[in-house]
Amino acid sequence: MPVIPNRSVLLVALALLVGCAGPIPEVDVLRAPEGGSIPQVVIDDAGTLHLVYYTGSMTSGDLWHVIRAADATDWSPPQRVNSDPHSVSGLGPIDGGQLAIGPDGLLHVTWFHKDPTRFHYARSDHTGAFGPQQTLSMKDEGGVETAPTVTVDGDGNVYVFWHADPVEDAQRRVYMAVSRENGALFDLPRAVSPAAEGACGCCGLRTVSDDAGALFVSYRGAGENIHRGMRLLTSTDQGRTFTDQLIQPWELNACPIATTTLSAGPDGTLVAWETDGQVYFADVDRLDDPVSPPGEAEFRRKNATVASNDRGDILLAWGDGPGWQSGGTLHWQLFDRAGRPRRDEGIGSSPIPARSVPTIAVRPDGSFVVVY
Repeated sequence: MPVIPNRSVLLVALALLVGCAGPIPEVDVLRAPEGGSIPQVVIDDAGTLHLVYYTGSMTSGDLWHVIRAADATDWSPPQRVNSDPHSVSGLGPIDGGQLAIGPDGLLHVTWFHKDPTRFHYARSDHTGAFGPQQTLSMKDEGGVETAPTVTVDGDGNVYVFWHADPVEDAQRRVYMAVSRENGALFDLPRAVSPAAEGACGCCGLRTVSDDAGALFVSYRGAGENIHRGMRLLTSTDQGRTFTDQLIQPWELNACPIATTTLSAGPDGTLVAWETDGQVYFADVDRLDDPVSPPGEAEFRRKNATVASNDRGDILLAWGDGPGWQSGGTLHWQLFDRAGRPRRDEGIGSSPIPARSVPTIAVRPDGSFVVVY
């Protein structure tokens, strides 16, 4: 006869299985202050949130920096990032500012402005104040509609990327300007993406560096003006050379005005993107195994952002709304490291502001913060 384990053994085994999954992490949802839009958030080693957001018109405005300590209940008074007033473009979700925090705790922020088109950079000092903005490209670029993106590696090298060149998307490329001096001085920009792949002029791009020093850039191609799939640039030699690969195809003879994000975590680097009204994320080492949230979009799922904690939990947040100008309804979904949903989908109590996006940070205790 088969041996049947006693009830206590079964309960212990079940408890061990449940324990492997770990507790469900909290997800806090915060609003950017002062009615700000296009927020971007990072967190420092002390657990303090650093938020950069945009205020102004669709053509001209300012970036503001606020902090929120781990035990604080509100944001700090804002300080302006751009030293030249009204020198930031904020037309849509692909604009505003991007920021990164370096190994020394300094903040690095990038943005652009039109008339004429210029890509700008500013760095904080150890008091938290920002120095005069630098101009990274003096070339009169045509058709630029997307903010540059920035990351800092463990050695303090600062990398800024943007796409530029002719208005014809098929002829555009991704460019990089790098500083080996912690942002004090940048090399001249150079093209790093394959000429044949193009770059979708009104789609966002994003960069991140991982703990091993690998450098990643996600961008939307535009080969022959119709091959608008997400692509990934990778460098393992501090930006000296890059490989390029397709993340997911999308055949479209138009610009979708879509965004992307990258997030480096303990289990690897994740990339999030949109294809044809659905949002996805994948590990950069397993791009052939993308994950999308369950259910159906009410309008268009877009502006996805992703992050993971040290227990392997993954949070994906996005907006669901028509077209590109509506921020849509805020949604978020928690997954385990295998890409399986861990709880019901979360829905925000108020809509994302027009032409804006959500952003995610991970606290030291493994909980998540969504700001919109």
